[in-house]
Amino acid sequence: MVSPSVDLTASFRSHENYLRAFGSLAGFQFMPGKGHQVLEKIAKDVIAAFPRSGGPRQFSADELAACLNRAWGTELLLAMSVRFIGEDEMMRISNSWGCVQLYYVGYSSVQALVVASGQPRPASHPKTQDQAIAFWANRQSGVAPFSFAAKPGSVSDRDPRAYAHGPGRDIDVNVHSWTACDSTNCWDIAGLALRTTRQDAVEKQLAEARTRKIKQKRKDWQDAEAARLAKGKPPRTMPVYKTAQLSPTEKDACEQGVRAYGWLDYLYRLRIKANYEEARMFTEGPDDEHTSALVARNMIRLASAVMVAHEARIAQVIGKNALLDMAKEWSLTNSPSSTMGIGLRFPILETVL
Repeated sequence: MVSPSVDLTASFRSHENYLRAFGSLAGFQFMPGKGHQVLEKIAKDVIAAFPRSGGPRQFSADELAACLNRAWGTELLLAMSVRFIGEDEMMRISNSWGCVQLYYVGYSSVQALVVASGQPRPASHPKTQDQAIAFWANRQSGVAPFSFAAKPGSVSDRDPRAYAHGPGRDIDVNVHSWTACDSTNCWDIAGLALRTTRQDAVEKQLAEARTRKIKQKRKDWQDAEAARLAKGKPPRTMPVYKTAQLSPTEKDACEQGVRAYGWLDYLYRLRIKANYEEARMFTEGPDDEHTSALVARNMIRLASAVMVAHEARIAQVIGKNALLDMAKEWSLTNSPSSTMGIGLRFPILETVL
């Protein structure tokens, strides 16, 4: 099947590559066919980066269980999309909703970590995304890809050093989104995904600053006109203010005013694009019969990586046994397969945490 739209194909190729890059940063590209070992390494890395401190926090067990139940259930639904492997048309439709499920796996897992830490559950997407940055990127230690984030940099937001918890080198800001992802450039491609996601927010700040400046110009003219009229001078027609130029200082203020952007922000962008802005991207964007299956695989892998990372951190806060009790109680009702979702991770939770 050949895509009828060049634009949809271009978007699909970019986001397919971004997902591949995040999966590579999680470790899947480097250990093919060893998903369990990858997840085990992520759990160990999280424990090393975020050691347990103090005793268990005061938290709402019911609220935490509700957040985890949503995450485990959504992850399981996403993992079940493997049943469409080999059926390209169904795989395309499944991916259109898989990206939504992937985002909500991340959304619910972040909320679970917040609740486990004794804080109220965030009540909105922006607040949850803020917390993802606070818990993963704004820390001294980090674990890829969860702690990797695009930070405020130069006015153009193409500062190769403007990243948190990167690879220990400057990010290649000139990498193309279609560049074949490998071990040497996966950081750069994921960095491009984060930078362009954050740049959308910077552009919104710039547009709002221009609007405020136009309003101020109108107000200044009206104040000056009122003073003229008070002196008995004839009225004038107010100029039409359609645009306003921002100074370098004003542009820099907008750039610096946008927080760091990370993996959850990107997944939200993908969800909005695939559901609203380019709803046919996953169904009409692929230009072959095999890439959709690769996208599904990377979504499932990334969801598992997100879950084990948050499960490890939650266990560090509330204790391993408390987390296992919640997981086992959920499993009794929902019977997850031992090859996917929480069922796949039980051996890790029992031995590594």
